[in-house]
Amino acid sequence: MELNFNTLILALSKINKLGRKRIFKILSKIENLENFSFEETFKFLDIEKRISLNEFKNFYGNSIIELNKIKKSKIDIFNIFENDQISFFKNKSFFNNKYESIEFPNQLFVLNKSNLKLKNYKNIFTIIGTRNNSNESKLITQKIVNYLVKKNSIIVSGLAKGIDAIAHQKVIDLDGITIAILANGLDTIYPAENRDLAKKIIKNGMLVSEYPFGLKAEKFRLIERDRIQAMIANDVVLIESKIDGGSMHAIKWAKKLNKRIWCFKINSSGNMDLIDNYKKCISFKNLEEFIEKYNYNVSNK
Repeated sequence: MELNFNTLILALSKINKLGRKRIFKILSKIENLENFSFEETFKFLDIEKRISLNEFKNFYGNSIIELNKIKKSKIDIFNIFENDQISFFKNKSFFNNKYESIEFPNQLFVLNKSNLKLKNYKNIFTIIGTRNNSNESKLITQKIVNYLVKKNSIIVSGLAKGIDAIAHQKVIDLDGITIAILANGLDTIYPAENRDLAKKIIKNGMLVSEYPFGLKAEKFRLIERDRIQAMIANDVVLIESKIDGGSMHAIKWAKKLNKRIWCFKINSSGNMDLIDNYKKCISFKNLEEFIEKYNYNVSNK
């Protein structure tokens, strides 16, 4: 049985209570996979206490079938141990992060009909915010996106209702490039009402997930998705969020990764807390102030 990292990652993920970090630690010890037989690999992985060799062969065989189905849907599959032409991993998009690689996704599933390559773009901005946005935050999102697209920036968001959808749609209106990070397998779109939006995104951009087909957008996956939104960007912009809103998970990761964090001055508890308690936060009250601070913090760097 021919071995490869993509299938190994998926097969290992099927083992009960074997998480992403542990899988990374196990597989990162393998230098030349082509030199290993299946039995040698099983021994090297040191998983005999968790699963039998025959059980793991079944998992591996099922993973081959799953990945072939995904590839037939024109979805690319990349992993942290090998190079990729889009530039997520070895060509350094994720590795620009000042954080240990054990936190990165081991594997990504990417619908990239536009053949977008991240290394061709200097600025990637993640724009996040509440699903229940005010009209004020809608307008500032559209203005900021309009400005950033003219600066040849990629706009990343999470395809959720509210600020995410507003940001994606404005990029599409401008014929710019936007990336949606999903918290579910790419065989479905969540929320369903954004299916048409997702179809428009892939004209110039792409859909990205760390999850294979069949996995739904549960709460813990939405939180995991937020960390990827922070990892992929140079800058993270918080438009509007309550202090317990989902967007604050992405802000937490942006702090860990030492990303530039921008925050709209709006009367929302998450925004106010970030501005009051994070000294590195770049706050702005309108587009003019955003542009002024962009020219100082981004253009001059």
